[in-house]
Amino acid sequence: MTDRAANEENHAFPHPPVYRFTSGIYQDYQALERASKDLLKQHYPRYSRFGTPMTDAVEHEITRLEGGYGSLSTCSGLAAITSVLMTFLRPGDHILLTRTVYEPVHRFVSTFLHQLGITATFLTSAEFSHCDDYLTDKTRLIYIESPSSNIFEVTDIGAVAVQARQKGIMTVMDNTWSTPVLFNPLQHGIDVVIHSASKYLAGHSDAVVGIITTTEQYYAPIRQYLMNAGICAGGEESSSLYKGLKTLTTRLKNQRETAHRLIAFLLAHPAVETVISPHLTSHPDHETYRKYYQYSNGLFSFSVRNTSSTRRDAFLSQFRTVKLAYGWGGVDSCLIPFTPSYTSNDDPEWLFFRVSVGLEDGDILIAEFSSALSKL
Repeated sequence: MTDRAANEENHAFPHPPVYRFTSGIYQDYQALERASKDLLKQHYPRYSRFGTPMTDAVEHEITRLEGGYGSLSTCSGLAAITSVLMTFLRPGDHILLTRTVYEPVHRFVSTFLHQLGITATFLTSAEFSHCDDYLTDKTRLIYIESPSSNIFEVTDIGAVAVQARQKGIMTVMDNTWSTPVLFNPLQHGIDVVIHSASKYLAGHSDAVVGIITTTEQYYAPIRQYLMNAGICAGGEESSSLYKGLKTLTTRLKNQRETAHRLIAFLLAHPAVETVISPHLTSHPDHETYRKYYQYSNGLFSFSVRNTSSTRRDAFLSQFRTVKLAYGWGGVDSCLIPFTPSYTSNDDPEWLFFRVSVGLEDGDILIAEFSSALSKL
């Protein structure tokens, strides 16, 4: 029986146990020899770096949610992203990426991949709609983050997938914003889906873990790379993720509803210049968003006119329930200032903040924002 089939049949407990081990113990030489020939190390017993019952359970559940062939867990969302890029890219290759991609990804591509002789073109969501204009005979991979970091540009996923498939180019999408509950990229022609599971999937800001879900074509090469590079997720982090998946749909619904209340308050506030969320008709990619999404999540951004550092600090000092933190997607509401990557870093006209709504009472959050905005 395969590990996947075993997981499907094991319903004795609500959560699989966390096995703390390094190497599994073989019963005899024949079992050891069979394991040595199992190149992808998918059968037990095995070394824990190749997977444990807990990581198998998480990967099985994400595969089910995304509708993929298989999933692979890593030690972080960034590790998931860089592992996929390193698996398939070679010196001389060219890639297309979202212009407002997660900053560490932008940095990895612009520095490390550039040093390897891999070139990149960063596109807006509008440019992606005719991405064939930017393809070259060296283009090997298209990487999309949609909605993208902080300003939530929404790419026409289906259109990109069609153009890529016609050219034989693989497509990769960061689906962290959406989670499998809101969108399934594989069902729209994407080849590889990545999640920073530290965000909404785990949901409690207590685990750093990444997940890769693929079609059959790309599963084995990525697994082989992860094994060779020694990149794996730990049992405790995987356990936190597994439990987070149980409440994912409920958390997203609650966070979305509270975020909509807070957005309505901010839209009406005289100190707020703009609110950025793709579910708003004011967002430039709203029509594309409506093509793929029924619901939003608890993440949005807003801007105020740039002011003195004293007033900015006074604004931030008013928050108690809302935390000043980079993380998002957890049960605690967080806020962080940012400068959009398409603007100058030198004295921008507007001051931007990204907000991740948690599970606190909406009235408390609105009261804190009201008090904070009075200081600007």
